[in-house]
Parts: sequence; C-alpha cells; structure tokens
Amino acid sequence: MKILLVDDDALVLESLEILLSGDAQLQIVGALSHGGEALSFLEHTQVDVILLDIQMPVMDGIEAAQRIRSKYPKVKILMLTTFSDYRTLHRCLEAGASGFLLKSDETEKQIMTIKAVYQGLPVISEQALKQFSEQQVFSSLSKRENEVLLQLAQGLSNKEIAERLCLSEGTVRNCISITLEKLGLRDRTQLAISYWQRKSTGR
Repeated sequence: MKILLVDDDALVLESLEILLSGDAQLQIVGALSHGGEALSFLEHTQVDVILLDIQMPVMDGIEAAQRIRSKYPKVKILMLTTFSDYRTLHRCLEAGASGFLLKSDETEKQIMTIKAVYQGLPVISEQALKQFSEQQVFSSLSKRENEVLLQLAQGLSNKEIAERLCLSEGTVRNCISITLEKLGLRDRTQLAISYWQRKSTGR
C-alpha cells in the first residue's frame, strides 16, 4: 500500500514517516509540504492513500482534495488534522475526503484507519467522530433555541428570558424542552454546563 504524506510541518512528516514505516504493509512514497506538490507528485508516482493536512500554504488540503478527487478518483484521501470545526470537516467531505485522521491518535489507530480507507471504507477517528457529532447536534439548534440557550446559560429564569427576548414563558419553556431533547440532556443545569464547555473549546 503506497502512502503519500502531505503536511507543512516537517516534524509531523518525519514523525509519521518513522511511525507508519513500522508496518510492513505500508510504503511511504513521499513526504511533501503542500497540496500543489502533491498534485505534481501524482503525475509520475502511483499512490493509494494520501494523508493530507487541512491548513497548508500555497494550496490547502481542501483545494488539493478537490483537485485530486477530480483527476485521480481512485486515490483515497484522509484529512490529517489536530481537529477543526464542523464546517471545515463538512467542506473536506464535500471535497472528496474519505475520512479524518487525528495527529494525536495512537500509531496503531492511525494504521488501522489507513488500511480501512484503502479498502474503501469511509472512516473517522473515534475522538474526531465524538466531537464532530457534538457539533452537528449543536448546529441543529434554531436561531431562537440558540438565543434562549444563551440567556439560560447566563442564569436567567424563564420569565426573565421571556421578557428579554419578547417571548411568552410558554415559548421559552418549549424551546428549552426541545433543546434538551436535541442535546440529550436532562435539565437546564446540564444545558448551561454544556453551553460553556462548548464556548471554552471554541466549537
């Protein structure tokens, strides 16, 4: 299985090359610093799986993934990341990525992920999937539900929220109930904690 590594961090490339080369089924055929180099490399070298960083100079991973998928549809693409927001990951999937590989994953997990995507399975690391799913859930909240959640997280009562947002208390209660159901939480305390945890991680 021929693997191409693409990341603008030389230390990441060196580390991945050393660790992944420990598996006899993986052959590292190149280690490049941006998407433009990857496209040039593919013109003369066969590659089965590309580990492609998202943020790179000259040509980032998303643009590179789009061009690679268009010109070399048989090449499998794994986005290599420390993790990004939901919108970025969604753009990667739209660009043709088959999955995501966290740089923080253990080598054994990285190798398993590479082998899985080579076999045609869409994959995402367990940790990335958890965060990705959390962001999808929060993104499902309506504008009004988000407005009510913000006020709730600041400690306001239903009556105070209703007055501030010019809503009825019944509408506020309904918004909170729907939000609890969407997020799979039990009460408004868990809701407030979940909100501030999301804010502290920048998600």
